[in-house]
Amino acid sequence: MTYYPEKRSSRENIPGSSRKKVEKKRVRKQIFISGGILTALFVSMLVYMVAYTAGNDRKLLENEYNGRESAMLSKNLRGKIFSADGEVLAQSKAGDDGKQVREYPQGKLFSHVIGYTAKGGSGVEKLENYQLIHSDLTLPEKAAYDDRNELYPGNDIYTSLDVKLQKACLNALGNHNGAVIVSEAETGRILAMVSNPDFDPEKVNADWDKYVGSIGDGAMVNRVSQGLYAPGSTFKIFDAIEFMDEDMNKAMAYTFDCPGYTTIDGEMINCYHCEVHGKVDLKASFAESCNSSFATIGTSLNRDAFKKTLDNMMFGEKLPYDMESAVSSFVLDDSTSTKEVMQLSIGQGQTLMSPLHLNMITQAIANGGIVHKATVVDKVTSASGTVLSQTKPEDYRTVMSSEVAQKMQEFMREVVVNGTATKLSTRPYNAAGKTGTAEFSTNTSDSNVWFTGYAYDDSHPKVAVTIIMEKTAGSGGAYAVPAVRDILDTYFGYTPEPGEDDDANYVHVINDHNGDGVPDNDGAAASNADEGSSKDTAALNIDTNGDGIMDAIDLNGDGDPDAVDTNGDGIPDTNVGGGATNTSGQNAAAAAGAAGTTGAQDNGQTGTQTQTNTQNSAAAGAGAQQDTAGVQTPGQQNTTATQNAGQQNTAGAQQTTGQNAAGTQNGTLTATQGTAGAQTGAEAQTGTQTGAAGAGTQQNTAGAQGEAAWSEADMQAAEAAAGQ
Repeated sequence: MTYYPEKRSSRENIPGSSRKKVEKKRVRKQIFISGGILTALFVSMLVYMVAYTAGNDRKLLENEYNGRESAMLSKNLRGKIFSADGEVLAQSKAGDDGKQVREYPQGKLFSHVIGYTAKGGSGVEKLENYQLIHSDLTLPEKAAYDDRNELYPGNDIYTSLDVKLQKACLNALGNHNGAVIVSEAETGRILAMVSNPDFDPEKVNADWDKYVGSIGDGAMVNRVSQGLYAPGSTFKIFDAIEFMDEDMNKAMAYTFDCPGYTTIDGEMINCYHCEVHGKVDLKASFAESCNSSFATIGTSLNRDAFKKTLDNMMFGEKLPYDMESAVSSFVLDDSTSTKEVMQLSIGQGQTLMSPLHLNMITQAIANGGIVHKATVVDKVTSASGTVLSQTKPEDYRTVMSSEVAQKMQEFMREVVVNGTATKLSTRPYNAAGKTGTAEFSTNTSDSNVWFTGYAYDDSHPKVAVTIIMEKTAGSGGAYAVPAVRDILDTYFGYTPEPGEDDDANYVHVINDHNGDGVPDNDGAAASNADEGSSKDTAALNIDTNGDGIMDAIDLNGDGDPDAVDTNGDGIPDTNVGGGATNTSGQNAAAAAGAAGTTGAQDNGQTGTQTQTNTQNSAAAGAGAQQDTAGVQTPGQQNTTATQNAGQQNTAGAQQTTGQNAAGTQNGTLTATQGTAGAQTGAEAQTGTQTGAAGAGTQQNTAGAQGEAAWSEADMQAAEAAAGQ
């Protein structure tokens, strides 16, 4: 048997000393590899941390677990915030206890946009907190403060806000809750931002529970950027844009014969106060805010295309704005009912927008179709004035073609010249815009009213203005337009002459069909009538009850009052000289058989929303909130297509021959059934009447209709009622 010796491994064949060297080499190699990997990981992590810190220094500083902010404030005095013209809006001083005290020299005026520092802060205070607590003085400059044992002053913020314009916006809102924003249309710079109710930024800590508790009134909410409202007729801007986008030729050839209402797929919608607009094209539909026409347009639009247009116009997304803002919304898909599409078309239903959003779209129309990022901060400087950063205009998105934007400019100008915003037409600057009135509750007759538009002249940048006034008792034309006029007067430095707005304040159309400025009450004028226009005017000239509201109206210009506007909305309560009844507002004359302008009455078809105040939705419920009442001027037809005595009354459903509007009283107006002031508080309902289409009820607060000018006894009775 042959013996084969056992083979040894190569390692065993290596002598002992050599084997140890090989083992050390192997271990050393493993250490180097592991060390290299760990070093690479450490370096990568270090690079990431440095990059993250550099990119998120503000976020890290403001983190509640980071004590760095407190450390910064122990050596730096929080910087100042200035208006565009250099007025101090916020500043700090060192208190006796060593703590800094923040002061706001303008009080509540800028409370929302400038904000506060307590409870995490808000507004510009929060947005620029990093800069305000840092001091970028040079070392020699800091040494001077060290010598005086003083804190280094933090960096300063210069905003685009204008103090005078801000005050004008606040005054324009008056006692109404609401919001106003004024911006440069071609840059996005915000010049004024007012939200009411406001709060005292110096007392946020002390009053916090009051502001945020269950009894709060939303004072801490910036209604400009965070408030969401039904846009009402201002949404017709989007309808018109989509209509022209889909087919410009079709849009320009469009006509509609408005009888004061329309029915689509069994769903009915009324124009504001069932006003009969007659034959209108797209421009006239927009200028006169014809609900019936726009419901027809809205239901004809391609739903997918319209949805894409609205998405492109920033619905459903955060606005290009660095501070807090709400997201606007709408509902439109294949399952949306005809009724809901009709409501969408007039800015009701489930459609919600913020004033900031609407202002941005208005800017885009004014500047050719481009939305700019909204900005409040112009620049950041050191306390010694060195500019550290400067804000430049930033294009965000093109939301419409320049061709469509130009057409929208024409339409919005027509609103001022011949439509629902004629109270702006007398000014030397050029204004354009769109009014809106939106219901918000089934339990009240109040409405939210809008105006959004722009204006310019040869010496000022084009400026965009958007206002919403909550819970008013009238239309956008009656409330929002005069408010915007005051704001624009301040911006353009225009001072109206005494009494200038007394006559132009409320202008109403009766019967000047040929547009020559003379009423067509005689045969010659009527024979030359142009049925496409109506341009008579009514001047307010007497304050009968001494409340400061011009409530007696001279309709025919003979110097004698022949109608009354007791609630100051610019709408004649009754017109006793010509047989035509104006059914505008809460004080509308009761037109027997006319389609109802219900105050707070649902006709049973809507089921969810009730038309409020001057909203005459009747069968369409929430939909009828057109804002033409009270501001129909040259080119805008009033209540009927034929308004002479003996012809059709307000809704086109009542003959006035031999019978007056209330159906009970002839010739004179009595205090018990009349308009003169008795209904300025709680409206007295003298009866309810079923509309021409069974469309709800009508508040008969205006009383009866006469045949001729008032007698002196009638005026005395009216004045007596006004004093009640």
